Amino acid sequence: MNSRLVTEIGFGVIVAAAILLWLGSHLFPKKIPPLTTVLAALMRKRSTRIALVLAWWWVGWHFFVQA
Repeated sequence: MNSRLVTEIGFGVIVAAAILLWLGSHLFPKKIPPLTTVLAALMRKRSTRIALVLAWWWVGWHFFVQA
C-alpha cells in the first residue's frame, strides 16, 4: 500500500460519510439536522467564524500556494 492509495481511500471514506450524512438528514431530519442548520448554529459565535477563516486560510496556504 503506497501513500497515494491511502490518500484516495481516505478521501473516498470522507465522501461516503458526507453522502450518508446528507441522506440521513433527509430521511431522519429530527435525528440528523441538515447541514444548513448545523452551519447556522456554528456561525452564531464570533470565535467559530474566526476559526473557520483561519482554517480556510491554512488550507489555501498549504494546498494552493506554489512553492
